[in-house]
Amino acid sequence: MSAAFVRYVGAMRPLVPLLLASAAVASCDGDYTAQQTTAVSIAQAIVAACPLAAPDDAAARQQCADRLTAMTALRDVMGEPFRWGQQAQLWRYDLADSKTTNFNPRVFRRMYLSLFMFTGAYTMDQSGDLTVVHLPYQFRNGLDPGAYPYPFWHNPSKWRDYQLATEMHLVFRDGRMVGALRSAVRLNWRPATVRTWDGQWNWADGGEPRVSLYRNLFSPTNPYIDRVDEAYRALEGAMRPYNCLACHRPDNAAQSNPLELFSYPNQALVARHAIRQQLEQNRMPPNTGITDDAERQQLLGLARAFEAAADQALDAESEPDPARDLDAGR
Repeated sequence: MSAAFVRYVGAMRPLVPLLLASAAVASCDGDYTAQQTTAVSIAQAIVAACPLAAPDDAAARQQCADRLTAMTALRDVMGEPFRWGQQAQLWRYDLADSKTTNFNPRVFRRMYLSLFMFTGAYTMDQSGDLTVVHLPYQFRNGLDPGAYPYPFWHNPSKWRDYQLATEMHLVFRDGRMVGALRSAVRLNWRPATVRTWDGQWNWADGGEPRVSLYRNLFSPTNPYIDRVDEAYRALEGAMRPYNCLACHRPDNAAQSNPLELFSYPNQALVARHAIRQQLEQNRMPPNTGITDDAERQQLLGLARAFEAAADQALDAESEPDPARDLDAGR
């Protein structure tokens, strides 16, 4: 932790600084102050969009998801990939210190962030170049199974962590919101539900979990929903013989950090550029690649089709794509 460590406390009002370290705090330059201002503005917008409600209130979750999805200030400040996970150690906010999963920002806003309800209070810490906003939360643990991105209860410890963690930490660096963590602090007396996993990652002939489908992620008028869904299904099916999904599903058999999920349609969006790049360089599967070049070219064609369809669908929603813009030299 940096010697200069400041906490700010707020509750939908201007910040009141509270010095937590005896060392004098160095003066902040304009960019630093701008990052703190942005962080507070985003925190206030999130807690206003997702107030407390009953944990089984599906309508409240939907309203929260719609507000977060439409929130342009949040959209424009989030980096891609956006990293999300469980904080490994108290006071450690560098995302590299915890196990995380990469997401497309729209996916995180609509599917994951909307599962949380916020009290309206917040605190903010500054440590080095990281600005971290802490949002006390309650988790929507009473929804039906198809309302979750995947069965979190496949791992009972993860399911409990979602319910018992006390805060969400929003992490800002270089003016961007680069990730978020569930706090290492847990309240064991909080009401928690127990669910039993039946071993199925998908059910209802692939129609569940329904929130993982593109029709849940994109606007009903988006003209590319069917195209990106078909492209994903073709690519996902072609990757199966190479056992790609065994490493890129929630149980994370390969212990990747960060993890990227290929096994659910809209959660695979974040990997659309990386899959194409890895196949171009013949680096997937790891260590061996694909020995038959004709098979690799066929898979590469499917990856390019998925990437193009995903970009079109995201463009139709005005979602930024910094990685593609960088590749294009824009």
